[in-house]
Amino acid sequence: MSPPATPRPHRRAVSQLLLGLLPLVAVGAVLVGLLAAQLPGARAPLADATATAVARVVDVGQPPDDRGVLVTFDGEDGEARTGRIVLAEPVAVEPGAEVTVRYDPTVAGGPSTTVYADGDATTREVQDLVAGVVVVAVVLLVAAVSTALVVLTRRRLRQRPVRALAATRLVVRRGLLVRSWLELETDRGSRWLPVFWAPELPGLAPGERVELRGNPVTDRLVLPVVAGAEVWPSGRLRDQAPRGEQRAPRPTDVAPPAGLARQVRVDLVAVFVAPLLGLVWAYLDEGGLASFAGGTALSAAGVFWFFQRLGSDPEAPARG
Repeated sequence: MSPPATPRPHRRAVSQLLLGLLPLVAVGAVLVGLLAAQLPGARAPLADATATAVARVVDVGQPPDDRGVLVTFDGEDGEARTGRIVLAEPVAVEPGAEVTVRYDPTVAGGPSTTVYADGDATTREVQDLVAGVVVVAVVLLVAAVSTALVVLTRRRLRQRPVRALAATRLVVRRGLLVRSWLELETDRGSRWLPVFWAPELPGLAPGERVELRGNPVTDRLVLPVVAGAEVWPSGRLRDQAPRGEQRAPRPTDVAPPAGLARQVRVDLVAVFVAPLLGLVWAYLDEGGLASFAGGTALSAAGVFWFFQRLGSDPEAPARG
C-alpha cells in the first residue's frame, strides 16, 4: 500500500495568525515606547532625593488642590527642615503622624520644598508607568508565545498515523464570534474539532470522508486533510457539541473564497468593546485621557488578535 500523499500546507492559518499578531505587536511597541520615554522624567526628582528622615505631619490640605501635606523633620546636618508631600489625591492625615520621607539634601527646606514618601504623586506616577510597561510586555509575550505554539504544535501533527473518518462542517456563531468546526464520526461517538477557516472547507459535503492525522478518541489535537489540504485545528478536540447557534452549510451554499480583507471587516465588528475596556484601564490606572487612549488601542488590537487566534470564520453564513 502506497503511503498517503503529502497534503498542501495550511498557509491561510499562518496568514490569519500573523494578521492578528502584527497589529498587536505594533500597538504594544508604540505604547511601551511612549511609557518608557516618560520614565526618566518621572524618576528624576526621586533620583535627587538621596537622603531619608522620619517626618512629622504639621498640616494637611496644602496646595496643590489640597493634596499637599506639610511636614517637619531633622535633616542630615541636624538642622530642622520643613517640606511638603504632594499626594496623588487628598487624604485625611492626622497632624502629628510620622512618615518616612526622602528629600534632596542640597535643596533648602521650606513649605514649598517637595519631599517624597511612598504612595505620593511622584512615586505613584513612576509605579503606574512601570506597571503599564509590564502589562503591555506581558500581553505581547503571551500573544507571541501562544501564536508560536499554534504553528509548532500543528506542524508536528503531520507525523501522526493516518486514518479516514466521516466529517461534517459546522459553522457555530456564539455572540460576535463565528468559527468553523468539524464534527468527526468515530467508533466511540462524535467528536468536535474547531478549525481555522480554509478555502477547502466550504466544499466539504456533510458526512464526507476525510483524511485525519492522529487519533480523535485519545488525542487532544488531530490534523484533518480536506481536498488534499491541511486544515489546522484552532483548539482541542471535544466530546461535547460546541455551544452557540449551529449550521451545517452544504457545498451549494459556497461563495467565492473569502480573502484576508473580508476577515478584517468581519472581525473589526468585535473591536467596538475596546472603549469599554479602555475605560476600565483608565479607572484602574487612575489616569486620564492618555490612559483611556492607550487602553483602548491595546484592547482593540488584543480583541482582534484573540479572534484570529480562535480561528474566526470570515464567511459568517446568514442566520436561519
